[in-house]
Amino acid sequence: MNIARKICTVRYQSINKRFSRKFAISSNRYESSTQPQVKDEKYDFEDLKLIERVERRKAQIPPFMKNVFVSIFNRDLLAYPEILNKDESEALDQRIAALDRVFSDPDKTLEDRKNALKGTKMYAAPVALTKNGLATNYTESLRYLETISTDLQLSQQLSDHWVGLNALKIGLAEDMYEKVIDDLTTGDNMIALCIRERVAERISQADFRTYAELDENGVWRISGEKICLQSSEYYLVLSIVDTNRLKMFLVHPGAYGVNHNGTYITFMKTPAIPLDMTTEENLAKTLGVSRLYTAALSRSSLWQAVKTINEYISPKIFSGKPMSEVSTIRLVIGEALLKIYASESAEYFTAGLLDGYVDPDAELEMAMCRNFIAEQGLNALLKLIAIPNIEMKEETLQLLQNMRTLTLTGETIDNVNMFIALNGIHHAGKMMSEEIKQIRNPLFNPTFILKKILADRHQEKDDPKLNLYLAEHLHPSLRKPSEQLEYCVLRMKFACETIMSRHGVDVASAFTELNRMAEAGSEILAMTAVLARASRAYCIGLRNAEVEMKLAACFVEDSKERVKKLIRDVNDGEYLNLDKFKTSFGKKVLETKSVLVEKPTARVFW
Repeated sequence: MNIARKICTVRYQSINKRFSRKFAISSNRYESSTQPQVKDEKYDFEDLKLIERVERRKAQIPPFMKNVFVSIFNRDLLAYPEILNKDESEALDQRIAALDRVFSDPDKTLEDRKNALKGTKMYAAPVALTKNGLATNYTESLRYLETISTDLQLSQQLSDHWVGLNALKIGLAEDMYEKVIDDLTTGDNMIALCIRERVAERISQADFRTYAELDENGVWRISGEKICLQSSEYYLVLSIVDTNRLKMFLVHPGAYGVNHNGTYITFMKTPAIPLDMTTEENLAKTLGVSRLYTAALSRSSLWQAVKTINEYISPKIFSGKPMSEVSTIRLVIGEALLKIYASESAEYFTAGLLDGYVDPDAELEMAMCRNFIAEQGLNALLKLIAIPNIEMKEETLQLLQNMRTLTLTGETIDNVNMFIALNGIHHAGKMMSEEIKQIRNPLFNPTFILKKILADRHQEKDDPKLNLYLAEHLHPSLRKPSEQLEYCVLRMKFACETIMSRHGVDVASAFTELNRMAEAGSEILAMTAVLARASRAYCIGLRNAEVEMKLAACFVEDSKERVKKLIRDVNDGEYLNLDKFKTSFGKKVLETKSVLVEKPTARVFW
């Protein structure tokens, strides 16, 4: 059998070769005749503007922080958002590197920095790819702002410009948008936002006084005064129309009646184009992004202060040893790092909500990011600039002025806190309206009141039953911090219930209690973000992930105590938390314009 196999193989060997060769040739001819030939070509994907960027968004979710006001927590959000894929991340890093080479060099001029922005298409960052933009999302925008934040004025102008471009996209008709967009993406012309006004000086003055009306030719004309620190070519002006509606208008370069004096800009019958294609709600969401950008710039300013103080400390000697070894100085630097880490986590967490979900309701989150770093950053900065004492006077004053400009221009911390608290209380009121009615009428609802007393017995003891199980969605090492977060979340509903049952429809005037609710909500957002970020970093093995775990645990421990005190003061009321007496002292000082008390050396007899 083996001999037969060998003979057959030798006999038909040439036939097999010819047959296989003919089969291969015919196969190649068939493929060449039926299949298109693909040639290797190199494409410059920066010039490929035929398609738009694909957004990978998940289904719409309920508002996150609004639900926290009623102690409803979306545990899925403890998975820290990952928005960018590999290609997008690499392209982002390339642009960041190109910008950093210019903005980190103190020898570069303003013109050099503007040219770098033009070269990387930063002026057209949020514009669609088909219109020569980058279609940048909010996560990428934060990275860009961090890089260019060394030039505070330019970064503020650019952030307002981005918000203005997004407002034009949703507010102008397509033909009008096409006319102005090319002029706004080159970097030669920018948009300034004119939204806020100076405080009224007379009772007869309205809080919002800029108005727009149609003239006899059907042209909208604006009259009024706005806060605007940046001079620009285009202006987006928020005006009131028909006595009760708000509308945004675009003012073109060289328009009649515009006068800018450095801090305020006035309009006198200035012609403008209305943004009619959007609703007030969508416009408010778009303009609210400016708060997120302000938070990023404020955090970068605080980090710049840390680097400046570090440079001062490094060569100094105190009591025979390096100044950097003094424990009090290390403590101040460490506290500043905690604030920076928490703020950065909250900002990118919020950007992930905006980029990762369909039609997200994240106005509260953006306002909370802004107010968290505004309050915490100012306190940390004051401690940092106290280290050089009277040395570095110009540098420390500039750092303080930068933070003041970012956090206090246009809207104060209290104003934003009112926005946060009123929106949260409004959301809670819609969900708890029936309960509040019964609590405020106990004699008509005795059964409900008895059940409520039993249900709230743990809350009255400041020991809520932890039933959210947040630890199941985080690394096991973060069990204790997750329980501290859970405690804070569960106390929010009880505090909302207390304040609404106490004040009823007048809850909007309970400013001190609302302010505390807003601060507590901001702390909870930061706690959520740091835990989610640290858990992700440790699970995927990022460099220095163990440091992030310690930062998260320390921050949550401190934040929990602050939230506990805030909510306890809300529940105690104005007499136990001493608000009644403090406000009365302030009232007397404002009325008498004096310190009320006599000098310690004063006597009534000799």
